[in-house]
Amino acid sequence: MPRFRQIDPKTATGETKEAFDEAKAQFGDVINLFKVIGSAPNVLKGVLALNKQVSQSSELDAKLTEQVAMLTSALNRCDYCVNVHMVVGENAGLSREELLLAMAGKATDPKAQSLLNYTNEVVRNRGFVSDATLQEVRNAGFSDKALLETIGVIGIYTTLQYIRHVADPEHDFPIVSEFNGDKHGADNGQFFNAT
Repeated sequence: MPRFRQIDPKTATGETKEAFDEAKAQFGDVINLFKVIGSAPNVLKGVLALNKQVSQSSELDAKLTEQVAMLTSALNRCDYCVNVHMVVGENAGLSREELLLAMAGKATDPKAQSLLNYTNEVVRNRGFVSDATLQEVRNAGFSDKALLETIGVIGIYTTLQYIRHVADPEHDFPIVSEFNGDKHGADNGQFFNAT
């Protein structure tokens, strides 16, 4: 049951309307999660500004970005965001199977796998990454820019996921029945080493 009110985009004014207009420009619509964040348009504008800048990467294509977003959503136990990224990821050209693999930290492509290993450690270990994992992802061809952009993607979606957990907006995307927070979620602060 929703714990925060959702602002109707049709009645939004001022900064909230501006934030909703940007959300529409970036995502095509104002999803229920954004309707909640509309109560703090400065927060929504900040998330959208970071998203816009990170999305302009020349190193992380839409598929890699969605694989990182899906894994981050699963590790943060965010069913709402898993549902969103299943749709967005499929629209980016990933198959449902590839997205389900990403949800579990897996990829069929070795380069994508190295990025998911890195993502897994960043999220689970709150930014602490082993030298071996960092070397693996660099050996796969990812630059410092790409690795920092990956942290940007993680940051965007972790912020949204925390808001989702607190506010509990109504789901407005098809449910991904394969997702299980206990199975896919990060453990209770135990350090994780992907290598």
